[in-house]
Amino acid sequence: MITVYRSRHIDAPPAAVFAALADPENLAGIMPRVRRVEMVERRLDSARIATHMSFGLFGNIRTEGDVHWQRDREVIFSARRPLPVEARWTLTPANGGTQLQAALALDLAPLIGPLAAFVPQREVANMISPDLDAALAEIARRVERRPE
Repeated sequence: MITVYRSRHIDAPPAAVFAALADPENLAGIMPRVRRVEMVERRLDSARIATHMSFGLFGNIRTEGDVHWQRDREVIFSARRPLPVEARWTLTPANGGTQLQAALALDLAPLIGPLAAFVPQREVANMISPDLDAALAEIARRVERRPE
């Protein structure tokens, strides 16, 4: 399992950040590799969604998984097929805004089998980090207070 962590202070209350993250349909505009999201089932504090993601050499991959959330605190997307992936967004009130921590974990073995042992984890992390940074920047762009 490869896990990448990123963090950013966002000048907006946790409720505003949570609203941007908790709507699964926003993923296509927030996460750079997510091209499309299908709502399979929506429940009170969770949803089942299918994402269509672009993974370079691996092409476009459809992943069906669950999104769970705790209002104004955390949003977690997890899927098992075609590869195990978990994206965890943790919101903490800080300095009049929100400290947003992102963790993305994935396991390439189900997708490429034994070759996963030869994939440099640092290279995968270097590929994922800019995506998380871009997602954090996009969330900030959508919700931060603008000077008047």
